[in-house]
Amino acid sequence: MNYTFFIICSIILPIISSIDIKPTIYTNPKLCINCKNFITDNGNGKYGKCALFPTSEGKTNYLVNGIITDEYYYCSTSRESKNMCGQEGKYYEKNIVKKV
Repeated sequence: MNYTFFIICSIILPIISSIDIKPTIYTNPKLCINCKNFITDNGNGKYGKCALFPTSEGKTNYLVNGIITDEYYYCSTSRESKNMCGQEGKYYEKNIVKKV
């Protein structure tokens, strides 16, 4: 009886210990508000925009007159889209603030 218990434990324990319980997306989140491409809404960040993803209107204006307008997608939109930054934050760049 004891021998069978040890055999089962020796098979099951390595399998259980190799399973990663915490999802990696939440252990080190890439928050837009900490990204160097984040355009603040001068509030709590809920309506912040991403400087990497201009809307089609912003792109068209730039191609016509060379002026970059503030027509950008909201961060929430760019994080929802796999064609943009996505949930994993593939274009995230940490904003490094120099302390004086």
